[in-house]
Amino acid sequence: MNRRVMAVTAAAVMSMSGFAVPAMADEEEAVSIQISASIMSMDPLIGGDSTNVAVISNTMEGLFVVDADGQIQNGLCDSYEVSDDQKTYTFHIRDNAKWSDGTPVTAQDFEYAWKRNATAQGDYSKFTYQIEMAAIKNYEAVTSGEADADELGVTAVDDNTLQVELEYPVPFFLNLLTFSPWAPVKESKLTEEGDQFGVDKDSVLYCGAYTLDQWDVGGNTIVLKKNPDYWDAENVDVDEIDLVVISDTQQAVMAYQNGDVDNVTLTGDMVSMYQDDPEFSNVLGSFNYYLMVNTTKDGYDNKDLRQAIAYAIDRESLCTNVLNDGSTPAYNMVMKGLVSNSDGEDFVDASGQYFQYDTEKAKELWAKAQEETDLREINIIYDEEKDFAANTAAFIQSQLESTLDGLTVNISSTPKKNRIQLAQDHDYDIELWAWGPDYADPTAILAMFESDHPSNYSLWSSDEFDKLYNEANTTLAGDETARWDNLIKCNDICTENAGCIPLFQTGSATLTKSNVTGITEHNTGVPCYYKFVEKD
Repeated sequence: MNRRVMAVTAAAVMSMSGFAVPAMADEEEAVSIQISASIMSMDPLIGGDSTNVAVISNTMEGLFVVDADGQIQNGLCDSYEVSDDQKTYTFHIRDNAKWSDGTPVTAQDFEYAWKRNATAQGDYSKFTYQIEMAAIKNYEAVTSGEADADELGVTAVDDNTLQVELEYPVPFFLNLLTFSPWAPVKESKLTEEGDQFGVDKDSVLYCGAYTLDQWDVGGNTIVLKKNPDYWDAENVDVDEIDLVVISDTQQAVMAYQNGDVDNVTLTGDMVSMYQDDPEFSNVLGSFNYYLMVNTTKDGYDNKDLRQAIAYAIDRESLCTNVLNDGSTPAYNMVMKGLVSNSDGEDFVDASGQYFQYDTEKAKELWAKAQEETDLREINIIYDEEKDFAANTAAFIQSQLESTLDGLTVNISSTPKKNRIQLAQDHDYDIELWAWGPDYADPTAILAMFESDHPSNYSLWSSDEFDKLYNEANTTLAGDETARWDNLIKCNDICTENAGCIPLFQTGSATLTKSNVTGITEHNTGVPCYYKFVEKD
C-alpha cells in the first residue's frame, strides 16, 4: 500500500462547485468526504446527528470502536473482565492513552463523563437515556435526581481501572459503549471552559485517532488531523480527513468528478445515472424517516387524522420515483437489519406492517376526522440542507391534497438546527424527522416513545406501551423470548397510533474513489471510524 501521496496544491483552491478545498502540507495523505450539514458542538452530550457523532468519536475515543467490518474492537480499553452474573464489568484503560494536552486519559475521566450524563439537565440531557439503557446500578434514582451522582454504579478503582455495576444483564452493553456519549471528558478542562466547552476546536481535549484542526460554526469544511500521540497511531493510514459540506447532490457529484472529494452521497436521479459506475455502491441505510406529529396540538391530537395521513402516502412510489436511492418503505417504527432473534427472524418482519397505501381507508378516516376536529390545514417543515427532503415533502403534499379532499398542506424548509430546536420546544405541527439507532436493539428506537423520554418530541404517550416497555427492560431482561414479544407489542402500539408516522428506511447510495476503502455507514451508533479508512 502506498501510504503517502503528494498534495496537489499547497493552498486551498475554490472548485467549480463553490466550496473551499483545504490546504495540505506536502507528503500528506488526505481523504475528503462530502457531508450535507456541519456539526453543532463538540460536547459529547450536545452533538447528536450522525456527522457530529462521527467527529466526536474519532477525536474523543471511548472504550470501544467499530471496525470497517462492523465488529467491536478495543479502543482506549486495553482489556476487561465480566462477572459470572454478567452484571459487573471491569475495564482496564491503556497506559499509553493520552489527551492532546499530554496528560494521561484515566478511569476518572470516564467516571466523570458518565456521571455528568446521568445528571444532565435541559439541552444536555438528550443522551441521559443511554444510562438507563445500560441499566447502570442506581440509574433510576440518579437520573431522576433522587440520588447523587456518586450513587451511580461507576467507579474509578484507580487511574487505569473502571468498574461498572449493572442492575441486570444488558446483552448490547459493549455496543452501547462505542457511541459518542460514552466518550471520556477531562473534568478540569470542562471546568476551565464552562459554558464554552465544545463551542470551538480549542475548547475541548482530544484522545482519538484524530484531532480537530479546522471547524468554524457556519463554515463548510471540517478538517481532522492524525493525532501523533494516539495509542494506535502507527496503524492509522490517512493523515487528514476533510469533511466538506455540499448539500446539493449535483454540486457534490461535480466536486467528485473534479477530484475535490473522494466520497459523495447520491440521491434522486443521480442514483440511476451512476448505478453502473464501478465506484457506485448502494446498501440499506441506518435511518428511518418519519412524519413526527405534535400530538398535543388541536387537531393533530386526533388519531383518525394522523392515520388518514399515514394511509394516504404511497411509500413505494416515494422510494422508487422520488428518492430512487435504495430507500425502502417503512411500515413500523424500527429499521430492518437492526436486530434478529436467536432464530434469525428480523424484528421488522416479526412486527406488524401498518399503513400500506390505501386511499379508500385514508378517505374514510379523513371523513371521521372532519367530524371530530376543525383542522383543515396542516404544516410540515423539513431541513433546507437536504434536497431529497424538499422532494419528499412536495410528494407528501401532493399525495395528501389529492386524496384528502379539503385538506391544505403547507410545506416549508428551515435550517436543521432550527428544526431540532422547534421539536425540543414542541413548537411545531409536523416535522420530517429521522431516527437512527445508537445500538443494536429495538429499544434504540422504541425508547424515544416512552412517555417521559426527553426525545419524545411528539409527546405521544400510552400507559400500555410504557408498561410493556418497562417490563422488557427490567423483569424480562434475561428472558429473550418474553422480552422480544413485549418489544414487538411496543412497536405495534407505537406504529398504529401514528404519533410518529414511518415513511421509509434510507438507502445509502454513494460514489467512492477506487483507491479509498473503509468509509462505512454502520447501521448503529457511529457511522464510521476513520482510523480504518485507507487510501492507496
